[in-house]
Amino acid sequence: MKKKKCTETCKGIIKDIKLRGANCSRVLLIQYKVNNIQYEIKENEVMKPYEKIKLGFIPIGYKSKSLIEIKTGIQTIVGNEVTVKYNPENPKEAYLPDNDSKITWN
Repeated sequence: MKKKKCTETCKGIIKDIKLRGANCSRVLLIQYKVNNIQYEIKENEVMKPYEKIKLGFIPIGYKSKSLIEIKTGIQTIVGNEVTVKYNPENPKEAYLPDNDSKITWN
């Protein structure tokens, strides 16, 4: 899929979240409608570290949050709305722009 072709935006609903294991990302199942036709996409949830865990002054790990939650303030739980970008010529081609991991971490 070429994200450049996904020029239109709509709202989707998180319908399901699957866990793939203790150290793996969750898979989000999103349903969205274009021209009254329902589509689904699955996407791995991107997580970003946001807070260091310290033992005294020594960092020993970090807490992480969903990139969607960091960018939008919307929790990634079943039933919440997320933004979907799709290809108007082929609405099955879609992705979650707020979950796009091709960003620079600061």
